[in-house]
Amino acid sequence: MFPILYQNDALVIYTHDFFTVLGLLIGLALYYYELHRREMQSYQIFLISVAAIFGGGLGCRLITAWEHLPYYTSQGDVPFTYLIAHSGKSIIGGIAGGYLAIKLSKKALHYNISTGDCYAAAIPLAMAIGRVGCFLSELPLGKPTDLPWGIAASESAAQHFTSCPFCLQKQHPTMIYEIIFHLLAFFLILRYRHLVKVQGDTLKIYLLVAAIFRFLVEFVRANPMQFAGLTGPQIVLIPLTSLLVWYFVRQWRRGIYQMPPPPIPVRANSPLQAIIIPAKEES
Repeated sequence: MFPILYQNDALVIYTHDFFTVLGLLIGLALYYYELHRREMQSYQIFLISVAAIFGGGLGCRLITAWEHLPYYTSQGDVPFTYLIAHSGKSIIGGIAGGYLAIKLSKKALHYNISTGDCYAAAIPLAMAIGRVGCFLSELPLGKPTDLPWGIAASESAAQHFTSCPFCLQKQHPTMIYEIIFHLLAFFLILRYRHLVKVQGDTLKIYLLVAAIFRFLVEFVRANPMQFAGLTGPQIVLIPLTSLLVWYFVRQWRRGIYQMPPPPIPVRANSPLQAIIIPAKEES
């Protein structure tokens, strides 16, 4: 499709990198808008945001480096720093690394206010925009399929991938699946976030649903198996999903999500009626 967005003698703008940066910038803009709207801006928030960016950047590289470790080690004595610097970028690793960095930085700064809801809508929007770049760059999509919406990569794109056995066959357009999911999540969060009464739970609900969705999508992606028939992202998602499920179960057992008792009905001529309904003045 369009792996290169713009090119001249001095500059090359790759489609994947452009949409990745665009998604990050728009996500950060929406995040800071939410901070301003909720009057939560402070120097501590700035430091936490910087930690999240660095944690996300490291996490997205680590997961991909681990996935392709056999390929790089087969090339000889490859330094670990080279492996990190030249590996691809995993969105799952980026979210996990960023989330962990936020938790650690908040603990170090003794910042106890929940900020998750401020970027609950920003993450799916940034993800959807970034996946547009993945799709237009013809990154390896998924496993072969006979479904009518299957897409095959071009020969020019396929030759640049270190491992893509199904590139020239019709594959599941997993990038399209993810774009649709994250756009739907973005609009649902904007529409219904006011119904979530516990601060920070909007983000946790999104992360739980997104983790389950991505775990299932991995079965039609062409990522290499790492252990027990599972891919690298699936292995990362298992503890993440387990922690989120444990959080919601614990909250439920503590009675956080219990509905308030219904109001007591007042019958006619009840003693309570005199308290609730004022007596009429005599004329």
